[in-house]
Amino acid sequence: MLRVRRAVGAGTSVLLLVASMATAEIHLTLRGTIENVGGQTLVVKERSGMIKNVKLADDVHVYTLKKASLANVKQGSVVGVAASQRMDAPKAVEIYIFPDKPRHQPDATARIISESEVLGYIDGSVLSAQQGTLVIKRKEGEKKITMLPDVRVVRLVPATVADIKAGQYFFIPDSTPTSGSTLASAIVVGSDSIDFAM
Repeated sequence: MLRVRRAVGAGTSVLLLVASMATAEIHLTLRGTIENVGGQTLVVKERSGMIKNVKLADDVHVYTLKKASLANVKQGSVVGVAASQRMDAPKAVEIYIFPDKPRHQPDATARIISESEVLGYIDGSVLSAQQGTLVIKRKEGEKKITMLPDVRVVRLVPATVADIKAGQYFFIPDSTPTSGSTLASAIVVGSDSIDFAM
């Protein structure tokens, strides 16, 4: 199980396909609301209240969050689970359903979840989800996770730059400071009034 880092701020989930960057570069995680959209340039307001300019890379990966339910967590689904630690089994706090193709990068996904108070992150493919227990398959073997009926479930859906609107919640898992701006290779935006809950 990947151990997640504590950091400042609340919020969550997601993602995948964050382009690899040179280790010498500075990486920033950003979240908040979108104030203005001008083509590939965004003006955003961070949770701290700070205003920033964000430049989206030409090949930026855009995803949006959609509400889902436990009924959508099916055998074979690729999921990421933010879970609290328990003596018997981890307890799911949020479940993220990812697109099957391309497969997400676990390390990148863990960065998305890392600002929460959740202690662990587990990902893999679903073997079964029934009777309050989620069993997922990982490289290390099977993992059982306790699920409550009200566990938050969201789906990550591929989107485009045209789907990014002012007023949306956003999450940028990995960005690089540039002269007068910040360059982002991936962004997740909320939809259906979904914020990043953790």
